[in-house]
Parts: sequence; C-alpha cells; structure tokens
Amino acid sequence: MAFNLVRYSQQDPAWKNNLIANGPDTIGYIGCALTCVAMYSSGWGYTETPATLNLKLKSHGGYVHEAIVWGAITQFHPKIRSTGLTLCMTLDAPLAQIDSSLSAGQPVIVEVDYSPQAGLQTHWLLVYGKQNDDYLIQDPWPCPPEVQPVTLLSRYAHGQPLRRAIKAVAWFVCDDAGTPAPPTPLPVPVDTDLVLQPLPTATAGIKLRTAPSPDAIANYAEMPGMLLHVIEDKAAALAKVGQQNQWIYVRDPNGHQGWVAAWYVQVSSAPAPTPAPVPTPAPVPSTPPAPTPPASEPRRMQVVVVASVGKWGLAVRQQPSLGSDKVNNEKAGARLTVVEPPDVALTKIGTAGQWLAVKATNNKRGYVMAQYVKLLS
Repeated sequence: MAFNLVRYSQQDPAWKNNLIANGPDTIGYIGCALTCVAMYSSGWGYTETPATLNLKLKSHGGYVHEAIVWGAITQFHPKIRSTGLTLCMTLDAPLAQIDSSLSAGQPVIVEVDYSPQAGLQTHWLLVYGKQNDDYLIQDPWPCPPEVQPVTLLSRYAHGQPLRRAIKAVAWFVCDDAGTPAPPTPLPVPVDTDLVLQPLPTATAGIKLRTAPSPDAIANYAEMPGMLLHVIEDKAAALAKVGQQNQWIYVRDPNGHQGWVAAWYVQVSSAPAPTPAPVPTPAPVPSTPPAPTPPASEPRRMQVVVVASVGKWGLAVRQQPSLGSDKVNNEKAGARLTVVEPPDVALTKIGTAGQWLAVKATNNKRGYVMAQYVKLLS
C-alpha cells in the first residue's frame, strides 16, 4: 500500500474549538502535532480526523497533560508504530535519515520555528516528499487545507539552511507500506539499586537513546538532577560511569527506558525512582460525553518563583519541554497557581527534571521547571 496524502487543518471549524486532552487549550490553538498524526494515519487508510484521534488518545494514555505521546496510536492502529523522536534544536537535523524514510515511502513529522521572533515558536508539519534540496510539507495551520505543493524552506526557513530549520523529527513506520526490518529488541531490564544523574555541566540535558550509539534516535532529554535507575548489570554499569564511548541502560521516573552516554553521568546517592504508572486504556466512546457545567473553582495551591532564576526570570512554556514556546516570563517572587492535582504537584515542587502545570500571572496556562519554584507558605 502506498501513502495517499489526506489534508487536514487544525483550524477546521468542525474541531478547532475541541479541547486537547482535558484542556485548557484547543486543537485550533496547539493541535498541530495531533493534526499531523491524523494526516499520517489517514494517509495509510486508518482514517482519523483530529477530533476522532483526540478522543482515542485521551482514552489510551495518549497525552501527558496536553503533550502528545507519539507511540499511543499503536494501541488502536497496531500497524502504525512510533520509532522515536530526534531532537535537533542545537544540532543539524538528520537529513540523510529523513531522505531514507521518504525514499521508503514513509513520511515523517517535523518540528519547525513558526516565526522569526526570538525563541522557539513550536510548530509541527507533515513532510511527505522531497523537491530538489527541500521538503514538501502539509502544514496543519492554514484553513482550508492547502492543495498546492508547499516546501518547508519557502515558509519556515527564516534565513536558515534546511539542516537547521528542522528542530525535531518524529519518526513513524506503517507496516502496510511493505515489510520493514523489525526494530532492534530492547534487552531485558535487570533491577538494581544503582542510580545515576546527568552531570550538572550538561545544562541542555542528555539524550535517552533507543540504542547504545550516538547515531541512534533520541526519544527524550534527561535534565541535570533527573534520577536514572540503572537496569543493566550493576558492576558493569559502575565500570562504565565517566568513560568515553560507553553507554548505560537506564529507566527514568516516567518509565522511559534507553541508553545514556556514560561520560555525561555520575553516581547518585538518591534512592532509585519509582516509575510512573502506565494508564489503563479505557473504552473509546462512540460519541463525546456531554460537557459538565463548570463549578466554582476551589482554592488552588500556589507556588512562588525562587530567587535563583536571576534577572532572566522563569519561562512559562506551552508544553513541558525546553523547546516549547513561552506563554509568559515570571520574575523572582511571582506567585503562580498550580493547575494539577496537589498530591502530584507536591512530589515535583523544587525537584530538578520535573515540570509543573501552572497558571501564570497573565492568566495563561503552561509549564515551569519545578526546581525553580517553592510552595507558598
């Protein structure tokens, strides 16, 4: 089966006002990644609109707050598999790998900077073909969807070459495209009491990779202070800590497993983190439930921005990621309202490597690095 491009816009009136996950934001506002996955799925004959895909993802653990879990689609479309996420905000994009995927008939989803303004204004596009030294894209923003070919550089270069215009790549494989090579199986985890942390000097975080190689896809970035539970032989792992060209198999507190570069980690005295529970899939509703009338909002937990943020302040980001665009910037001493369950928030406040959902002083919702706030007494 060949991929047959289906065009959607996140701004379509049929779904633009639908809440992403449980809100507060809408598909029309931040649904570019969701819309790209819907176009990818529909292109292989597994028809999903942004509206139907949003409902299914909500019922299958497909969101962390409002950030999409790329691999969740496999739970209801088993032949579509996420094969990783490559972050390249500070590195050249893997153009050779993108070319190879397109040559195999497999589109990719890429992140670009939406505008030339300072900072990264996150936006996702479906890349479905190559045109000379550029890529053909289906942009989920315009409404109605564009039917004329558009290239990535013609719209989102902002003076940069192609290798720098792409900030991240979400990789997918549809088995209906043929018989792809099976993925390299992950080793069986070995439970140990050894905990590592990224070095404090790795201020941009270290990559959690799908294989023990610098060329392997990086699914996640682990920030300094994050506790990484070693899940390979303890003695072997200890011998590799700090050694160049060595890799250690770990699991982070969110349950993500992969390899980290041994020369960027150190042994921690903290206890091994408990993995986050995997959500139990719920039945997919045939029709959306009726909205619940809003009740009066209870008194919310508040946090205050600590002085260590310095003169630059603390960024409130649209998604729980350093690459996400800002919704506000808060100075030391600013009071922020926590908009997630208090029992969950209390485990994060003041902890490195965690993100806290808050309402900013401009009344917009977003995420802050939890290590830079403290509970308001």
